[in-house]
Amino acid sequence: MKLKLTPQRLAANRANCRAGGLAYARKMKEQYKANPKFCSHCNFKLPQEKKNNKFCNSSCAASFNNKVAPKRSAKIYKCKGCDTQISGRGKYCTVKCYDYTRRKYKTKEELKEATRKKAREVSANYRAKVKNQTPPDADRISIKEFYDSCPKGYEVDHIIPISKGGLHTLSNLQYLTITENRRKGSKIC
Repeated sequence: MKLKLTPQRLAANRANCRAGGLAYARKMKEQYKANPKFCSHCNFKLPQEKKNNKFCNSSCAASFNNKVAPKRSAKIYKCKGCDTQISGRGKYCTVKCYDYTRRKYKTKEELKEATRKKAREVSANYRAKVKNQTPPDADRISIKEFYDSCPKGYEVDHIIPISKGGLHTLSNLQYLTITENRRKGSKIC
């Protein structure tokens, strides 16, 4: 036998549902009061609507998550520049120490000596190049005397530059002032 749905039955059914829902909500509220949840960071009592959350707000979540990671114990290292003890992950105690260790020459004397060595090397290379351009029958003694007797403020110049195929002979050498020689460079004049 089927029951007919009448407006009175519908109204009664709605009232029972509302009453049942309110009774269920009251029961859940009492259960939560008996066993509430607290924020994992600040121990603030969470409202019932947020009972599934672990934290009361995003700030507590961030603070807790940053605190949970174990901090590494600071190891003691020696600075690679000055051998003082430093803690942490760095290799140098200051930027000055870092710059010092990156320098090729530590003192002015080392720099001067390196510059001298480089000048000697360039000169030796130049001399080797000149020797290749020096014919076997050239009078090397008179060429050396020509260089030695160069007046002050002048330089020995090749009339036809060695780079342009000129020979390193006495007939191809001349005296020029320093400025004229620099101006001439490797031109044929």
